[in-house]
Amino acid sequence: MAVDRRYASIVAIFASVLFAALAIAASGLISLFADREVLTETDAGPLVAPIMFVVATAALFAQLVAAATNPRRRGIGVARALVIGAVVYLAFLVSGATIYALGSGRPLRGILFLASNAVGPFAVAVGLLAALVALLYLVLMSYRQSGGASRTPRWPWEDRDDRDREERD
Repeated sequence: MAVDRRYASIVAIFASVLFAALAIAASGLISLFADREVLTETDAGPLVAPIMFVVATAALFAQLVAAATNPRRRGIGVARALVIGAVVYLAFLVSGATIYALGSGRPLRGILFLASNAVGPFAVAVGLLAALVALLYLVLMSYRQSGGASRTPRWPWEDRDDRDREERD
């Protein structure tokens, strides 16, 4: 799906911001209704979870731009969206485990952090939301590539102004 890199990057920024908002909102709702904290480790510190969300968002952005500007692949690719969701899920977990292990000074605690949060509803929600946003992004890029958005949308009065100018000339 070879589309303009600039257009793909701008839309990927919007998709990444949408993902971050959805992931944080979903985590808040899950935390509220399940009466659970995002991280099960109480000694993790206040920055581990926000850094996990930032890393997941950055991983999604990089994957989206790479998927849209790769000329060898065409079409929407539901499987590609699921792979992007899995990569974001792993980035979310591995970044948290790494930061937790560095903060505690024990690598084994990072592995235990990863194992305890891997099947948690928060990490699963992040992966599923990333796959959903990636699928919507790939649909939009596929539409753009097929020529569906070849002309910039305009308001009806903009066309009228152009016709008036042509008549005067």
